[in-house]
Amino acid sequence: MTGRSLRLNCREHADIINGVEETLKYYDYAGVIHIHSTNSDGQKDLPDIIEAAHEAGCDYMILTDHDILEALPAEGWYGNTIVLAGEEISVGEGRGHYLAMRLASAVQPHSSPQETINNVRARDGIGFIAHPFYDTTKRWIFGLTPVTWKDWNITGFNGLEIWNYSADWRENFTGLITYPVGLLCPNCFIDGPPAAVLKKWDELLRFRKVTGIGSVDAHGHFYSYMRMFKTLRTHVVLEEALSFQAPFFSKDKNMIYMALEKGNCYFSYDYLANAGGFMYSADNGRRQVIMGDEINITGAGVTLKISSPQPGLLRIIKDSRLVASAAGARTLVEKVTEPGAYRAELLIKNKPWIYSNPIYVSGKSSFAARA
Repeated sequence: MTGRSLRLNCREHADIINGVEETLKYYDYAGVIHIHSTNSDGQKDLPDIIEAAHEAGCDYMILTDHDILEALPAEGWYGNTIVLAGEEISVGEGRGHYLAMRLASAVQPHSSPQETINNVRARDGIGFIAHPFYDTTKRWIFGLTPVTWKDWNITGFNGLEIWNYSADWRENFTGLITYPVGLLCPNCFIDGPPAAVLKKWDELLRFRKVTGIGSVDAHGHFYSYMRMFKTLRTHVVLEEALSFQAPFFSKDKNMIYMALEKGNCYFSYDYLANAGGFMYSADNGRRQVIMGDEINITGAGVTLKISSPQPGLLRIIKDSRLVASAAGARTLVEKVTEPGAYRAELLIKNKPWIYSNPIYVSGKSSFAARA
């Protein structure tokens, strides 16, 4: 079941379990996260941004204006794009930013990191630490005030913004002379998530579940929202199709947020190629799971499988170490016998393309008990 470019991708994933071929269907929806409008420091108002998301082929978009939730009444289906509203909360005094979603009311800014996380959880919200390692030396180029996360002695957050497209683009400028080149060839300045963020993610994954997301952090300052919305997307992978109908908006909204909360998602640089249809799964001979899920080790171990819509360099990573890889391949299968969080990475055209959330392989203790 397919739709127009970067739209509904239904993937039938077949595996042999207990000698029987079992086929599971998943629906892949690509969306953009971390967007600013004129309600905070963005350049366009909400109707223009919604139109840009629709024209860019986004299945969903999550607006996150600074310290405000003005867009909440505008949530809903707009054609084939579902519009959701969150908040980018200022933490303490320059101590970080926290992307909060699934909120019914705004969270007051400038509380401590732990208080901010607790306030989001008290509202049944979910939250992601935004641009956790920002290069503060680049502020002189654009007159920006980069904010990096200051306190890691925290609990209760859902995940990290692993790849921030705007930060990736800006941080690769070496001076004002490179700015015109960056406008003409933005892809030349994109090199993937910062190594420090990936290292921190893997470090945290040794102890608990942490969902990774990709975002555009769009303000409309340097080029159009529509151009940005075609770049870095977070794909949610659902067992049930979205309705694309207003009467079922609440159910659709909850499914998207549940996938982000659980980590049933991956993020990809779709400017290079449509990542729709990618799958990262595992089975232990008794059951099958996908990215974001947990699976127990059995006597035969756990078989991990990457399925890519295009050939590329496929890698499985655990604890920042390479577990397995395959070059020029569409499929990578690897059996593992040790517990841990195993995530997938894909590169094409010598560029980072897809980063999946981990599959949590558990032994005597579950990851859920550690969180």
